Amino acid sequence: MDPLTILAALGPLAVDLGKSLIGRFIQTDVYKPVNVGEYVQMRQTDLAFFQAMNNAGGSGTTYPWVEAVVRLMRPSVGLIVLGTWSFMMLSGHDNAAVNNFASAVGFYLFGDRTLFYAQKK
Repeated sequence: MDPLTILAALGPLAVDLGKSLIGRFIQTDVYKPVNVGEYVQMRQTDLAFFQAMNNAGGSGTTYPWVEAVVRLMRPSVGLIVLGTWSFMMLSGHDNAAVNNFASAVGFYLFGDRTLFYAQKK
């Protein structure tokens, strides 16, 4: 296997390990609100942040069906890439470019979600 692919697969885990070590030994305590007003203001700031992040992912003011088609293209492209990779592996053709592209798509589909799930635990 390509060392760059291994590094790309293990890189996010190393970054999260570094963050957790810094958070455990170096980082100061997290701010805790004193009263209900400060807590509500903190939650409203978080809500505004999440709404801004959600709106940033869209392509702007388009028709809803255009947005749906764009979002449906992601799984179909992933299916095409992984299907091509599977066909090439089963037929005995080994191509490094296809392997690297399929590993990037596989990490996008499975690794990122797994890493996100592991962070919640």
